[in-house]
Amino acid sequence: MKKGAAVTIVAVILVLLWTLIPLYWFGRLAFQHPADMTVFPPHFYPKRINITGFVNILGFSYTSKSGDVFSPSGMAEQIKKGLLNSFILSVIVTFITMIVVVPLAYTFGRLEFKHKNTLTFAVLLSFALPPIFVLIPFYILFTKIRLVGTLRGLILVDLTITIPFVTWMLLGYFRNLPPVERLARVDRYSRLGAFVRVIIPMGRVGIAVGAVISFLFTWNEYTFSQILSTGSSATTIAASVSRLGPGYLAAAVIYSLIPPFIIVFLLQKHIAKMYMVEPLG
Repeated sequence: MKKGAAVTIVAVILVLLWTLIPLYWFGRLAFQHPADMTVFPPHFYPKRINITGFVNILGFSYTSKSGDVFSPSGMAEQIKKGLLNSFILSVIVTFITMIVVVPLAYTFGRLEFKHKNTLTFAVLLSFALPPIFVLIPFYILFTKIRLVGTLRGLILVDLTITIPFVTWMLLGYFRNLPPVERLARVDRYSRLGAFVRVIIPMGRVGIAVGAVISFLFTWNEYTFSQILSTGSSATTIAASVSRLGPGYLAAAVIYSLIPPFIIVFLLQKHIAKMYMVEPLG
């Protein structure tokens, strides 16, 4: 076996372990009997399979085979509200992001204009700042305009990150698409017509991946959600699970992973194709 292939295999194994071990540990906690969670050293796998956390966290009581009755979690309504809010927030942010980003990334990637490099740098800089750096200014501003504890506030703050990041990601993708605009103009398309009828269909793979990235970021965003929405009707699942005990926390995390897994599974072919675009010769 060649050295390069061996290094690749080792790297893939390490990445899989890095990814799957935390998922397995949360899964182990989610299916573990509450009485076994305090055992030390902890069991590597659940000795008694139990779905208490999955049922109680949704607001239902559960009776085990041994007759033990487990009451619904007091955080059930908050978790269900958090899941719904996160879904609504992610869909809206993704929709607005792609409406803004597609023409923006196309402009930066394929057109030449004055101060292009400066504006591109400004876009990159806007998402390079860590969230904690702008959290206090956002909180002060949103308090004054009464956006703290609202989905509108979270939408605005998430857009300040998803728009520049997805723009940066798609900028290179659009730049590497074949130069077909002149051919489209020969066929009597206007510049806008060429963009809508030719470039967007050609770039649908990258656009789909950008939408996935935007959705996943918004769904998983924690810092802004924790400060701007915790305890309100706009709380998200990321902020809600932070106050749960181990068993309920693990069950809630498993629930929160389902929508991202479904979206990535449905669009996995597009994600793979994005890295197969031939560069310009």
